[in-house]
Amino acid sequence: MMEEFIVGGEARRYVADGTNATPTSGLWETRYGDVAPYVTRVYVVRPKDAADFNGVAVVNWQNVTAGFDIGAPINPEIFRGYAWVGLTTQKIGVDGNPGLTKGLREWDPERYATLSHPGDAWSYDMFTQIGRTLKTASSAREILLGNLVPETVVATGGSQSAMRLGSYINAAHAHERVYDGFHLTVHWGICPPLDEVPLMAMFTAIDEQLTGYHCQIRDDLNVPIMVVATECESRFNYPTRQADTDSFRFWEVAGASHQSPARTALFQAVMQRDGIDLVAPVSDRNSVEWGYVDAAALRAVVKWAQHRVLPATIPRISMDGNTAGSFSRDQQGNVLGGVRVPELEAPVASYRGERGDLSDPAWLQGVTEPFSREKVAKLYPQGRDRLWQEAVDRLAEKGAVLAEDESALRSRMV
Repeated sequence: MMEEFIVGGEARRYVADGTNATPTSGLWETRYGDVAPYVTRVYVVRPKDAADFNGVAVVNWQNVTAGFDIGAPINPEIFRGYAWVGLTTQKIGVDGNPGLTKGLREWDPERYATLSHPGDAWSYDMFTQIGRTLKTASSAREILLGNLVPETVVATGGSQSAMRLGSYINAAHAHERVYDGFHLTVHWGICPPLDEVPLMAMFTAIDEQLTGYHCQIRDDLNVPIMVVATECESRFNYPTRQADTDSFRFWEVAGASHQSPARTALFQAVMQRDGIDLVAPVSDRNSVEWGYVDAAALRAVVKWAQHRVLPATIPRISMDGNTAGSFSRDQQGNVLGGVRVPELEAPVASYRGERGDLSDPAWLQGVTEPFSREKVAKLYPQGRDRLWQEAVDRLAEKGAVLAEDESALRSRMV
């Protein structure tokens, strides 16, 4: 079932303390700042029957890259017993970009007339408060979740929201210790500062770096942190690569672009329903599917938080710098290393995670360059099925595809 709620209260902002208080190591020194009131939106997708609940609540930091609030439970793992809670955490979600995009309040003035957001500096405490509400027996939790009682609460966010979660871990989690685990998808190796900075300013090159906001995620707080990224983000992640530890894992999907084809199709349907135009998929966009890896990563975070079962360590994509020519590629033009999806182990195309340069509206969609029939026949005189199935075997051994998704992946050979 799905329900929407208006929530509010007073939130504190965090302030960086001292010189170089937000180092690229992620070991930020912060203190509480001033307090401001807020009223925002949250919607919940959950099992109606408590018997179908797996005890895990996922709180999603809604994405505002497009200038309005985006976020839905499109990870298939969510529908295996989770409660999903999407919080409109940032100011643009409420106010939009005046003159450019509509926030919730303008999109439906009657429905959202009471919403009020003091600014993104207060968003981190707003995110803490919704997580704490789910973990505390109260009438507020009963309103949000009915008779469901979470044993584990995990924070999730993708792309721009993954960046914000990186800052949340670095700045807020040490103070609050609310979330039992973090699941960041298509992260950029960027942690926004606590002061207001426009999103695209974070993607402006400075000297030899792709951004002035490269930052690692602190892993000294004894909470599971799982980051799933793709080849698209790898040049941005390269300068802040950090080793896997007992509290940090980084899975980097080789050959894949920022937008999973299946999830893009779902979002397009939602946007069309709501009369919102997004950049249409290009005909030769990257076709590597990787949503099942993200589903496995979420399950891994839960097992890690509940039973201290460490996810597999998987080598990063092979590269030696942050330029487009820094990747190590095989004879078919596909990158080496990373999570080895079957499209790369039995390729019929070369795949690029990014497209052209950042000025291209379809940059995030990547590229697929199909091989000729003659080349495919020469590469696979006995067919590709064995190579595809062996690649799935290896993913299953590493826990990078769930048993529930394995059959579909085996039969999806493209």
